[in-house]
Amino acid sequence: MKTTIATIARIKRLVAKTMLAGLAAGAIAIAVPATAQAQEFRADVRLGRYDARRDAFEFERRQEFLRREAFLRHEEWLRQHRFRDG
Repeated sequence: MKTTIATIARIKRLVAKTMLAGLAAGAIAIAVPATAQAQEFRADVRLGRYDARRDAFEFERRQEFLRREAFLRHEEWLRQHRFRDG
């Protein structure tokens, strides 16, 4: 009977220590200020003279130029055909 009571007491003590350790870990996790989230992630790929960032920028700039040219051509076509009959 004594060994059963001693075993139960040992288990209770182990559970109490585990819960205390968990509580302390939670308190520390809450108390430590959160690290800042990364605002930007960039990976540069450079092979020889190739620069991926510059190439992507040039591509976007070229696409914007082509969109603007197409828009202007369309506007000119509308101006020319606005008052035509038929």
